[in-house]
Amino acid sequence: MTTTDISPLLRNVLLAAGLVIIAAGMHAAATTVNLVLVSLLLAISISPITSMLQRRGLKHGAAVLLTIVGSMIGGVLILWTLGGALQGMKEKLPAYQASLGGLIDGVDAQLTARGIDIHEMVKPDAEQVIGIAQAVVGGALQALGYGFFALILIALILIELPDRPDDYLPTGTARDRFDAVGASVRQFVGLTGLIGGGQAVASLVIMLAVGTDFPVVWGVLFFLLSFVPFGFAIGIIPPLVVTLLEHGVNRAVILVVVLLLANVIADNVIKPKMMGKGLGLSPLVIVLALMLWSFILGPVGAIMAVPLTIAIAMLVPGLPGGVPAAE
Repeated sequence: MTTTDISPLLRNVLLAAGLVIIAAGMHAAATTVNLVLVSLLLAISISPITSMLQRRGLKHGAAVLLTIVGSMIGGVLILWTLGGALQGMKEKLPAYQASLGGLIDGVDAQLTARGIDIHEMVKPDAEQVIGIAQAVVGGALQALGYGFFALILIALILIELPDRPDDYLPTGTARDRFDAVGASVRQFVGLTGLIGGGQAVASLVIMLAVGTDFPVVWGVLFFLLSFVPFGFAIGIIPPLVVTLLEHGVNRAVILVVVLLLANVIADNVIKPKMMGKGLGLSPLVIVLALMLWSFILGPVGAIMAVPLTIAIAMLVPGLPGGVPAAE
C-alpha cells in the first residue's frame, strides 16, 4: 500500500496519533526538553549581537567569542544574584508564616465579630501556605543549577550557528525556512523581552520605593511572565503578599495600584506601537497553545508557548502563517 492509497481520514488519524506520541515523549522528558528549548531560544535571541560585531569589523570567530563571553558573564551574575535572593527568602519564610498566621487570625476575629463564621475547612492554614512557598523556593533554587548547563548549551549553539553574509539571498532550502522561523521568533522574543524588561525595571523601582522584600526576584519573575499571556495577573500576587505581610495593607494597596497603572500603559500604549500588526495568531489560538504547552512541558511550557506556536505555524504546511501546502 502506498501513501496515495491511504484515505484522508486514516492519514489524519495517523498524524494525530504521531503527534500524541511525540507530546507524550516530550512530557516524559520535560526537564531535558525545557533545558534545550530555553537554551535554543536564548541563543537565537542573542545571535544578532554576533552579526552586529561583525558589521563593526570583527571576524566571525572573534564576534562569536565576545558574544559567548558576554553571555556567560551576564548569565552568571544573574544566577548568582537570584541565588542569594532566593536563599534569603527561604530563611525568612518562618517570619512570613508568623505574620500570615496573625493576619488570618485578625481577619477571622473581625468576621466573627460581625456574625460571619468561617468554617475550618475554608480558613487558610498559614503553615500549609508557607509549606507550598518553601517547595516553590526550593524548586527555583534547584532550577538555578540547570541555569549553568543552559549557559554551556547557549555557548555551543552560538558556535554552531552558521555565518550568513548580509547580502545572502534565500533559495527556499530547509535551512532558509528555519532561518525565517528564527527571525520571527527572535523578533517576538526581542520586542517582548524589551517591553518586559522595561516593565520589570519599572516594577523593581516601585517595589524598592514601597519597601517590598526581594524585589530582584519579583522583577525577574515579571520579566519571565511577560512572555506568558496574562502573566502579569500571576506575577503581581507574590510581591503583593510579601508587601502585605511585611508592611501592612496601605503599602500593599499602593504597590498594586502603581503596578496596575504601569501594566495598563505598557499593554495598551507601548506594546501595540512596538508589536505592530501582532503575531498573526488569534487570542483563542494563544490561549489553547498556552494550555497545551503548559500541560506538556510544565511552567516553562507557558513561557515557551507563543514562540513554539509561531515556529510550528511557520513550518507546518497549510497552517495560518505556515509555508504553502504542496500541490
